[in-house]
Amino acid sequence: MKNLTHCECVMTTLTVIIPVKDEEVGLEFLVEDFKKSSLSKKYDVEFIFVIDIRTSDSSKFIAKKLSSNIIDQKETTGKGAAMKQAIEAWKAKPSEIIIFLDADGSYSFDSVSKLASEIENGAEVVSGSRFLSSTGRPLGMSRLHNFGNRMLSRISSIRNRRYISDLCTGLWGFSEKSLFSLPIKSNGFDLEAELAGLCRRKKLNHKEIQVDWSQRKGGTSKLRSITDGFIIFLRILRT
Repeated sequence: MKNLTHCECVMTTLTVIIPVKDEEVGLEFLVEDFKKSSLSKKYDVEFIFVIDIRTSDSSKFIAKKLSSNIIDQKETTGKGAAMKQAIEAWKAKPSEIIIFLDADGSYSFDSVSKLASEIENGAEVVSGSRFLSSTGRPLGMSRLHNFGNRMLSRISSIRNRRYISDLCTGLWGFSEKSLFSLPIKSNGFDLEAELAGLCRRKKLNHKEIQVDWSQRKGGTSKLRSITDGFIIFLRILRT
């Protein structure tokens, strides 16, 4: 009789964290895109959604199509604050890979899979860049956002002595150990600037990869170009 061997096909655990405020169209896209993607065939995937209390559309209902892990963001507002709440929930059941993903449908799960593969291959932090392989303005991005993103990325590169082409990307990936090491303080859109600075301070291996990006699916951007741009600039200097 042959000896039975233990199955070695245990899947890597992956958590996708998504902050949401009035993004029903983007979330519908993500639901359908996830169904078509191969992500769930490669990883044991869980979602954590943080729904801003000010949300007035059907975002929460749509998010429940992907997960029952829904956090109502009541006491605080802002992207950074939402992520901090989600991270605290994630710590109760940590996964091996964590992805921060915007809810507006501008990034696909194929790109999420690319980031996850880089983490599996040894990177501690990975971000998806819209500019790494092109000097032109991405289709659908306003001239002001394009200029602001590139300028802030240049300032961050100088401050952190690490080149980054797309500081304000909405797609970041982390290993379990690296995310536990990051003392995130930001509450708003300065989150990404803080992440880049913390990677320098913690001496983490941060890699950028080119990913596809498309214009947001419905809704309106919550970013206040001038005001949030200044806050991001200050975060670069302070981190």
